[in-house]
Amino acid sequence: MYYRVLVVVLSVLFLAMGALALPSGKLVIWSATSATLTRALVDAFKAKYPDIDVEIITAGSGELLARLRAEWPRPSGDILLGIAQEAFEGYYDYFLAHKVPEDDKIPFKDPRTPPKYYGMSMPIQAFIVNTELLKPWEYPRCWKDLILPMYKGKIIMANPATSGSAYSQIFQMYELYGFEFLKLLAPNVTFVASSKIVPEAVARGEYAVGVTGDYNVARKMAEGAPVTVIYPCEGTGARFDATGIIKNGPNPDNAKLFMDWVTTKEAYEIVVKVRFRRTVRPDVMAPKGLPPLDDVPLIPYDAVKAAEIRDELTTKFVELIG
Repeated sequence: MYYRVLVVVLSVLFLAMGALALPSGKLVIWSATSATLTRALVDAFKAKYPDIDVEIITAGSGELLARLRAEWPRPSGDILLGIAQEAFEGYYDYFLAHKVPEDDKIPFKDPRTPPKYYGMSMPIQAFIVNTELLKPWEYPRCWKDLILPMYKGKIIMANPATSGSAYSQIFQMYELYGFEFLKLLAPNVTFVASSKIVPEAVARGEYAVGVTGDYNVARKMAEGAPVTVIYPCEGTGARFDATGIIKNGPNPDNAKLFMDWVTTKEAYEIVVKVRFRRTVRPDVMAPKGLPPLDDVPLIPYDAVKAAEIRDELTTKFVELIG
């Protein structure tokens, strides 16, 4: 009788210990955002789940999507972190629907229920202006100003064939003014391969105006560069990058845990602190130097259409810039 009681007690004890055990195993994150931000998010996640072994693969969004296609239907990644909304729309069937606990606090996400992706940051496109090269009355104020002769040779943008943010800029101008406007824009602008070059070149005074995410302007302002941010008068697209769970990934339970955590206020505050990025959560303050989201003139951004016409529009535009 004594041994039977002992066995029962030990069984209950082991079950209780198992229930209290922290999640373990692996998690593979494919990240299109910066290595610094990815590391900060993973470190904070690991502080809560120290027994989960997290592998990070950082690459451009195009490279990660190509890998997803190549490995389908058995991808080696669990999470796709920080990629443009239109990319999720273009590859919608490759992701797993999962409603996070704080779903009601996140207005920018997959509009379907349950969502397949949640917004992370808002790379709102704006003008970065060098205040030593232009006087306030000379600043471009609207998208339509970029074709003015006074700015010829003074504007720098990234090539939409190699930059998702640059494509979003071209798409927004195309939606507002059509392709004829883009024909006038092309000869006015110097196009470079990487979007990272744009704010750097304007901050150094190599160009007077650049088109970039407003977080890049905030970062340069924080560094003391002579730049300011201008939001186009017509409005700028309410565009966001997002995170989602890769369908058929090797560690779905840990992927859901990460998704639940990366959509918390704590995670969004890390995004602001580390990268000066504006997040999609209204209860998280904008980066220093940037106005609240309510003060930014926003226009709807049709991510589905942007994804559908991306190849055609990019090809036609690249033919203009050579």
